Amino acid sequence: MTTPKPTHSDTIAAGLQRQLDELREIIHRGGDGSAQQSRQSKQENDSIQKLQAEIEKQRVRIVHLLRALDNKDHVINQLQTDTSQVVKD
Repeated sequence: MTTPKPTHSDTIAAGLQRQLDELREIIHRGGDGSAQQSRQSKQENDSIQKLQAEIEKQRVRIVHLLRALDNKDHVINQLQTDTSQVVKD
């Protein structure tokens, strides 16, 4: 028994099948990289947004503490002034 000789159509079909397989492999590799890169970019963006929100919270807290400190300084100055006036009298 001899194997039949492939026809021209069989050769073309086999070549096209190889090209399709190669394209699928390229897409699969590229798709994984792109998907992973997209996931990584999304994670990075999420992290950046969380950090920016945390920075804003800390900034507000610092401003609040500085204002409170200024108020305390003002109260201390008032008390010192009042004390020095009482001592003079």
